[in-house]
Amino acid sequence: MSDDTAVDGDRGNRPSGVAVPPNPYRALVTPQLWRACAHLATDGLMALAGLAVLVTLGIALCLVPVGLTGVPLVLVAGWALHRLGVAERYRWAAIHGLDFPEQPRPSLSGPLLRSAVSLANDRSTWRLIAYFAVLAPLSLVTFLAVLLVWGVPLALVLLPAYYTRLSSGRAALGPLTVDDPGTALLVAALALLVCATLSPLVVRALLAVDVLLARTLLASPRDMELAKRVEYLTESRARVVDAAEAERRRIERDLHDGAQQRLVAMTMTLGRARSRLKDTGQDAALELVEDARRSAQEAIIELRDLTRGLHPPVLTDRGLDAALSAVAARSPIPVTVDVQVTPRPSATIEGIAYFVVTEALTNVAKHAGATTAWVVIRRAGNRLITTIGDDGTGGAKVAPGGGLAGLADRVSGVDGQVRVTSPPGGPTLIEVDMQCA
Repeated sequence: MSDDTAVDGDRGNRPSGVAVPPNPYRALVTPQLWRACAHLATDGLMALAGLAVLVTLGIALCLVPVGLTGVPLVLVAGWALHRLGVAERYRWAAIHGLDFPEQPRPSLSGPLLRSAVSLANDRSTWRLIAYFAVLAPLSLVTFLAVLLVWGVPLALVLLPAYYTRLSSGRAALGPLTVDDPGTALLVAALALLVCATLSPLVVRALLAVDVLLARTLLASPRDMELAKRVEYLTESRARVVDAAEAERRRIERDLHDGAQQRLVAMTMTLGRARSRLKDTGQDAALELVEDARRSAQEAIIELRDLTRGLHPPVLTDRGLDAALSAVAARSPIPVTVDVQVTPRPSATIEGIAYFVVTEALTNVAKHAGATTAWVVIRRAGNRLITTIGDDGTGGAKVAPGGGLAGLADRVSGVDGQVRVTSPPGGPTLIEVDMQCA
């Protein structure tokens, strides 16, 4: 890691204005140096506030064994600690534009004792305690260092203007005595050179330590960031799956209430037309009407099958037991259905379970050579376990592009798993495990 990178912090959060240029003479004419000085000089204010909160927290912890009287004070101090952490991140953002990822804060809205336990078990709380505990002595060092690297050279640069006004009329700088203008100007020139060369480098080093401390303890650690990212992606994926299932239900309603009803009305109209044409002798027209009526009836059947595959109304109204019993009744092979799900899972999980069972039973009827099949669905806590079995020839595999792979893809959208057991000769068992709460 280069020196620039160490001072700048995380490249993912690094604005261009946080780094003090490594060239000290160039740094003197850039705002970054003076922002760094302002930040280091104000470290002490945040350290004092943090120290006050830590002392309050320590007193509160000592009072906890005394009838839990210190618990409310612990919560107040913990809240103040996290708010102070937010203020410190704002300070970094205001002075340097450096945005440290915020650490998750524990929930303090429940019962007092439970909130106190949550606060004590929270990693971010201990990281903030460590941050302000280290910042307290560090801020004293940075303040004195900034004061010395600028104050001492400035006092020497101004030496020609005031050395004669000293009580002895001269200034003693170790072995060197300043008692004439030439010597005073020489000291001032050397002090100016040393200040321009060393002071920016010292400030740069102190800022690097400050940034390192903030990156280590103030910012959210990488594993917590990854956990937040995983949680966000999981939630967003769940929203996408819910939206897709809601869209399926909407399409099913539109087809059932729109196109299907119009086809039924058209079939009835064609039936009346056929009745009127029977005794007219217009056999050609009667045949055309009959063909149209037959095509409309076939379209209704296909449309009903399509809507059942999307999200049948009986599933919404009566749940998995009734919907899958209807599927079993239409199956060309005998299927037993045993569903015990209380309480009912969400509409999304019900829809996916229904889809999995219907697709699996379709595959059984087409490829398994089975004489019987069964479906067992149970809810165990927040898990929905669906088992589909048959007594066919076995040998089923989850192959890319196959029907079982499609089931696995559908289930994976809700963090579910599909396990297939299908030895040669059977039986075949498909077990689907999904979270439903």
